[in-house]
Amino acid sequence: MARPRRIGTAGRRTFEYIARGRGPATLLVHPGGPGLDYLYLRPLLKLANSHLRVILFNPRGVGGSWAPRRTSDYTVRNMAEDVEALRRAFRIEELHLLGFSAGGFVALEYARRYQSRLRSLLLCATAGSADEIRAANRTMRLAAPETVRRRLNELERRREFSSPEYADLVDRVMAPFSRRFLTRPVPELSERHVHPGVYRAMMTRTGNEFVVDGTLAHWDGRKYYSKIDVPTLVLVGRYDFFLEASHEMADRIPPAHLRVLPRSSHLAHLEQPREFLNTIREFLLDVTGD
Repeated sequence: MARPRRIGTAGRRTFEYIARGRGPATLLVHPGGPGLDYLYLRPLLKLANSHLRVILFNPRGVGGSWAPRRTSDYTVRNMAEDVEALRRAFRIEELHLLGFSAGGFVALEYARRYQSRLRSLLLCATAGSADEIRAANRTMRLAAPETVRRRLNELERRREFSSPEYADLVDRVMAPFSRRFLTRPVPELSERHVHPGVYRAMMTRTGNEFVVDGTLAHWDGRKYYSKIDVPTLVLVGRYDFFLEASHEMADRIPPAHLRVLPRSSHLAHLEQPREFLNTIREFLLDVTGD
């Protein structure tokens, strides 16, 4: 098993990471959440070989990585700058950037700012804007039983966002869209693997899981779509809450290729692991020629 390490970047900032493979190509993986550590994405290390190095890292504020003091510093833009700092620190010459879920927001922002440094872009189970997150939340909520929706409304009016009942109801609403085909809990997605400060700062300041009012509130990466000209893979599960957003992403990014996995929701890499990894492997093979 790859062991955790740390690497320093400009400004005396350090980031925790694990890596496997040699390169010269490098697949740099930005996890989601926001605020989740990289552990739930460890299956991606299986892609590594003598031609491809795979690096999973913890973003700012997560795990053993550097954490800014101000919550206002947890932004998509700043995290994209962290990716560039890591590219320099790792001396990556051939960068293939994979963003999973909220990590895809960062990958899009990086593509807008540093596209000339990219060889390819992999957007997995993600969306292009805060509005699409809100739309996904509405879709999941409307699909829930009326009794669940009514009780959620009551708890939200009373602002009981930290109650176990609220957490249970949120899970019941989201489960069909996030882990529909998983029969067991995923330990790497437990509370101890997410940094609540990062999640709250970026996604929801109040704790209401269906409101986007953090630093992501006004973010919109869809305006970058038409300017992306590197090979791009959009990979999503058929029941993912970001399915519609992924279709729009693939339609509007000129060189994008869309792959929808039929027996997956948001955690496609765990629900259909072989198909997920093979899709990425084939895409990278086409791009790198190795």
